[in-house]
Amino acid sequence: MNNTTFKRIGAYAIDYIFIVLFLTMLNQIRFLNPTFDEYAETYSEYMEIYEDLSVDNAIEIAESEEYQKINYNLSKYSISISCLSIAVYLAYFVGFQKWNKNQTLGKKLFNIEVASTSGNNVKWWQMLLRTIVLYNIIFEVLLIIAVLVFGYKDYMIVSGVLSVLASIIFYVNIFFIILRKDGRGLHDIIAGTKIVERVSKDGYRQS
Repeated sequence: MNNTTFKRIGAYAIDYIFIVLFLTMLNQIRFLNPTFDEYAETYSEYMEIYEDLSVDNAIEIAESEEYQKINYNLSKYSISISCLSIAVYLAYFVGFQKWNKNQTLGKKLFNIEVASTSGNNVKWWQMLLRTIVLYNIIFEVLLIIAVLVFGYKDYMIVSGVLSVLASIIFYVNIFFIILRKDGRGLHDIIAGTKIVERVSKDGYRQS
């Protein structure tokens, strides 16, 4: 891994902590989260089952109708949270990052930024595309649609498939960033972007 790869990992950690803290604060605002009480009640039911979970009964519980319905209801009552999360991710990693000269707070701290492989300025669509791929936003949207369209049985199947696909893309992305000499992840390749170090106003030095 080159120096820029370590920096982007550090920047990712900073941005992730910031997003989590910001979303946690927003989720406490009741009018932004109208199903908060229902979610809290369902989550309590989930924790009761979790406390009884053991190696011997894990499969039995996972396949039980009660467990599947609770998971379905957790997803249903967190739709507003999911929509809010998507909006925040897009606002931060697309809107703010583009406005802030292709840097998030984490990238600014580590003196790196998003650049286009073509040498031109990064376009809005490039920033949007890399964000959608990097943070699996398309899968989050599909999960929201699934919980609105399907019953709990079909939703659990769709959710399982989407989770597997999202995990595959996540790990492929990690391997690309670590193993490729240019450190470009899958999201960078698709969007035509790369992460470079900001050296001076006159140019950039890619590590």
